[in-house]
Amino acid sequence: MDADNAMAQAPHRQAAREALVEAGRAPFPLIQYAQVVRPLPMLFQRHGLGQLLAYLQLRGDGKPTSPYQLLARQLDRWLLTTLAVSARTALAALSARDSRFYREASEQAWLFLRALREGLEEPR
Repeated sequence: MDADNAMAQAPHRQAAREALVEAGRAPFPLIQYAQVVRPLPMLFQRHGLGQLLAYLQLRGDGKPTSPYQLLARQLDRWLLTTLAVSARTALAALSARDSRFYREASEQAWLFLRALREGLEEPR
């Protein structure tokens, strides 16, 4: 298996593909989801993972029809699964753990967000 094919099969890319399929079935147009996803890497770099998760929760406001709420759920699911922790949300897990956990969570979130953004940019 060559390196490109191996990267395409990486867990974060698979999770991003599944998230995009889920977003395509959402009760809002995919363009709204894309508008939420595109600036997230910049927000993540500028403010960090904790602030990004709080931002998504705040903007989602608990509304099931919000692209922010969907993305918050997807990112939570990815982080909690990948890091093998049980918590109500990824933000709760981050606040209860040490800095090594935060760094690992940040790396995993970065991989997922980049894969999501790349998935949105691929021709359909």
